[in-house]
Amino acid sequence: MADQSSRPARSGAAWHWWFLGLWATVWFLADLHGGGYSWHYFANGSTLLFSGSGASPAGGLHLYANYPNLQIGPLAFLCAWVLGNLGGVVAAQLTMMGVGLLVLRLIEQTALARQPDLRSRPQALRMTLAAAGAVFLIVWASLAVHYSHLDDVLALLFAALAIRAVLADVPALAGLSLGLAVDAKPWALVFLPLALAVARDRRRHVAFYAVAVVLLAWLPFVVADPATLGATQYHIVNEPSSALRALGVSAAGTPSWDRPAQLVLGCVLGAAAILRGRWVAVPLLGIGARLLLDPGVYDYYSAGFLLGTLLWEALGLRRPVPV
Repeated sequence: MADQSSRPARSGAAWHWWFLGLWATVWFLADLHGGGYSWHYFANGSTLLFSGSGASPAGGLHLYANYPNLQIGPLAFLCAWVLGNLGGVVAAQLTMMGVGLLVLRLIEQTALARQPDLRSRPQALRMTLAAAGAVFLIVWASLAVHYSHLDDVLALLFAALAIRAVLADVPALAGLSLGLAVDAKPWALVFLPLALAVARDRRRHVAFYAVAVVLLAWLPFVVADPATLGATQYHIVNEPSSALRALGVSAAGTPSWDRPAQLVLGCVLGAAAILRGRWVAVPLLGIGARLLLDPGVYDYYSAGFLLGTLLWEALGLRRPVPV
């Protein structure tokens, strides 16, 4: 009798994943035509990194010094090289769209670990994921399929993994995830305050693994060509509708102080959130700081902000939605 009574719960347990999978497919197809807008950066950059040591100017370990417009981490280029050999941009777009569903799955697992009582009222979390996840996937499709920014996709995936590792009290995985996020996209440094969210005696483990992974990826470029550090000053256009202009910054390009200010503000806000016991808000505040001071206005930037909001809604509140 016990087995029979549990069957209905099992049969309806995954309805939100069927819905989200179908929804993701719809938006994948909607953005596929004319998609891959930025994939050439990843294709060209990965070729220069792995086969361009003899190019003019040279690639290889001189990549960032000679091509400062490639504001993409080496991990993202490695993944782009693999995906390029597996099927090119379409393989990458499929993979990145699947990562969006994986991120939502991580949020669900983390919410259940943080709030075990949700298992007794599972519809609360399912409704949250179905409703908020549907909105998230629309913007995620723009990031993954239309623009195909693999670096941002990886950074956000590793941020979600870091949150999961912090809650599971696995400092090595938390540190590795934070480091890999930075190896994919330098702005992911705003997630580093999450190292302070673990117990005091475990923070050094998180820091060790994060720093080791970052140095392993980036230090060879700096040692081979110190001009690599100059790539951090690469300027993009300060768009007329940017938040930076709304704050009164009228410079045509990116001010020299802007990128450091984004990182400092994001980390300070993250550290303040942790001091107040709100460590789940670190991704939301870090990405919010980036958007507040960014000269660009691309809609895919919102994917990270929505992810941070969804993490807060699912993990930061006592219950996700009323039932």
